[in-house]
Amino acid sequence: MFVAGRFDSLETMRNKAAVATAVIGLFVAVVAFLLGFISGADSATVSIVRDTPSENCYPDTQGEQFTEKHVATKVLACEVMGMTKQAAIDYLEAEGRTVRIASEDGEYFALTEDYRDDRVNLEILVGLVVGASAW
Repeated sequence: MFVAGRFDSLETMRNKAAVATAVIGLFVAVVAFLLGFISGADSATVSIVRDTPSENCYPDTQGEQFTEKHVATKVLACEVMGMTKQAAIDYLEAEGRTVRIASEDGEYFALTEDYRDDRVNLEILVGLVVGASAW
């Protein structure tokens, strides 16, 4: 009986610790939410906004490529990641590619599923290219 009593008190202590941890976690989450709500998305900043293509993109060496132009288009799609929307569009059009906005600020647009080796689909968030694919 004595051992069972010690076990019960140990279990009660664990339950109290779990409740205390949950309450503290909830409090921290609420404070973080309120601070984010008060400061708003207007204060969000991006440390690196590029208007020039990335130099860290290389051709895909996978054997099953559609065309050489598709390989080059995939490299161009990589290069515009992180650029501003207008800079990316200008760059891709100067390279002779067709640009299609697939999504912007959480709104996704209907797209055709036809294959074109000169088209780049852009995903835009707050004016920046956050996704680009060559299809």
